[in-house]
Amino acid sequence: MTRRARPTLTARLRAWFHTLRQYHEISGVGEITRRYFAMNGFDGVLTTLGVLAGAYLGGVDQARAVVVLVVTTAVAMGVSGAYGSYMVESAERGRALRELEESTLTSLADTTIGEASRYASVVVSAVTGGAPFLAGIVAVTPFLLTRLWSLDTAYYLAAAVAFAELFLLGAFLGRVSKERIWGYALRLVAGGVLALALSLALGKGVG
Repeated sequence: MTRRARPTLTARLRAWFHTLRQYHEISGVGEITRRYFAMNGFDGVLTTLGVLAGAYLGGVDQARAVVVLVVTTAVAMGVSGAYGSYMVESAERGRALRELEESTLTSLADTTIGEASRYASVVVSAVTGGAPFLAGIVAVTPFLLTRLWSLDTAYYLAAAVAFAELFLLGAFLGRVSKERIWGYALRLVAGGVLALALSLALGKGVG
């Protein structure tokens, strides 16, 4: 009696990706994650700009201190976004699943539909938490290279990186909406300029 050949790693990975794609299509999570990615990424960049403005006006003169401020803020935003969105998405999809079960008089917990519902909650959570966290981490990278330039230059470069992130997010939204990419990009950049200007003005007023 011969043993049945075990599937190769490539075959298992292919089956796994096929299952995830199936969950993705059933749950319709693509549109939701795009919306949350842009929205929370925008929040993350603006928050980072606010932290940078506060650190600059507060006279923080150590690169490590600025990095700690931005990273801890990014972590807090990431955890808040991930945890909150997971709870909300789980509740909403759980309600929809129960309503479907009531109409079909069938338990769907262990079906593909039930698995797709749980998959969607995890994916939305990861995107919602990851977007602001990555936005802050990317923006603060100039402070990791202060051996190459001064601390003041790091502040300016970090702000430039943040505005570049806003531009790319705007371009992403323009592409999703199939409208003018430059229009969306410049609108998000304008939002960043407004947030930074208000942060600097309030900081100087308090000081």
